[in-house]
Amino acid sequence: MIQKKTLAALEKVITALAPLDPESRRQVIEATHNLIEIGMGRRQGQDKKAPKKKPAKRTR
Repeated sequence: MIQKKTLAALEKVITALAPLDPESRRQVIEATHNLIEIGMGRRQGQDKKAPKKKPAKRTR
């Protein structure tokens, strides 16, 4: 359901930007980007933990 809403919103944005010249389009996209809060790349509110490494075996 969320994907359909996202796609519909994206289609509206593309339709709205189409009549603009490239410089105006760039300015709108840049201004919109500044409004969006970018997260730290977390998944489900947590950072993915790195797998534990086994200690190296000693060689003689």
